[in-house]
Amino acid sequence: MPGGGDDVAEAGAAPEHLRQVVDSLQEVPAVLRNRHLDVLASNELARRLSAAFEPGVNLARYTFLNPVVPTLTTDWSRVAHLVAASLRTSLETNLEDSGFRALVGELAAQSQDFNRAWAGPRPERPGSGGLGWEHPVVGQMAMAYQELQACGETDGSVLVLWRAVDAVSAARLERLRTVGSTTLT
Repeated sequence: MPGGGDDVAEAGAAPEHLRQVVDSLQEVPAVLRNRHLDVLASNELARRLSAAFEPGVNLARYTFLNPVVPTLTTDWSRVAHLVAASLRTSLETNLEDSGFRALVGELAAQSQDFNRAWAGPRPERPGSGGLGWEHPVVGQMAMAYQELQACGETDGSVLVLWRAVDAVSAARLERLRTVGSTTLT
């Protein structure tokens, strides 16, 4: 499956205290990822928001190797550049990480979109902003996100919180809380 990664176990499991933070958040989608962009933990609302947020999924592989993703986002180029910028930032602090270099090499070999985004300019603030996408059950949503670096974590764990940016998206997010689990390809 695009986005899955056998290197999640190699990259490390979610620190228990951070997993507890993610699990305790009920009002906002929350995702814990490592420096390789592997999802280590996520709450139920995040998993309802996107299959990309299932534990074990690599967000970079999911973004660049899943052919459906560009059709679901309202600004594909921006999404691609944000994910590439997150990887580039991680590379700068983990130059000796062979798993990371292998991930970048895999994406470069399999995705022209990745190559364009990697070579392109960095977004001004890749750790926060807003994105829009089409959810298969509730429709188009505009969400803001904020990445929070977990201090003292050797794996570079980052907690990402999402919130609706307008009333329509807030209503759709509320609907996700009340509907059964959904699958986003």
